[in-house]
Amino acid sequence: MSTTPGLRMKTRQAVTEALADTALELFDTAGFDQVTVADIVAAAGISQRSFFRYFSSKEDVVFGDRIPSAEEVRDELLRHLDNVPAWDALRASFRTAALQMDDDKGRWKRATRVICHTPGLRARYLEKHLAWTDALVPEIVSRMASGGPEAELRAHTMINTALGCFDVALMRWSDNGTDLSLAALVDDVFGFVRFPRS
Repeated sequence: MSTTPGLRMKTRQAVTEALADTALELFDTAGFDQVTVADIVAAAGISQRSFFRYFSSKEDVVFGDRIPSAEEVRDELLRHLDNVPAWDALRASFRTAALQMDDDKGRWKRATRVICHTPGLRARYLEKHLAWTDALVPEIVSRMASGGPEAELRAHTMINTALGCFDVALMRWSDNGTDLSLAALVDDVFGFVRFPRS
């Protein structure tokens, strides 16, 4: 009896998630830079060759397809942008991401702590921010009443403020010092900021 492609895919996904969980627990406990691939495979009971079938590197365990691409962030913003002011659309976009992360909070909290406490991973995460900003600025600018350099400056300010708000909520949520959901924290933090309607 042969295994169907769908079942093989599910099995691969299950192994990938289990291996990621093992690695993230080690990173979260001992520190990303202190944990080697050899440590991960020893804890998981697999060979290094098997590890590299699922991940190209330690960094790939943390990021993988976990962090959305610039295109995905832009598409989410576009779902909200035609109906509400730009700041409210940014808030709604990040709240959608927060709801998805709340659904898998154990894994996301660990990954967030690892990223925040590892300078190299933090730098890579900030590179994602830059890509998101480049993708979002033209969409915000195109919906502003005034164009030109001033509109671009306002868009950059708004987007980077939104990213900062999301990071504040994310760090508070990941440190296990709150019972609030990430979505609730996003609502609270974004609520502290007001932008004039454009």
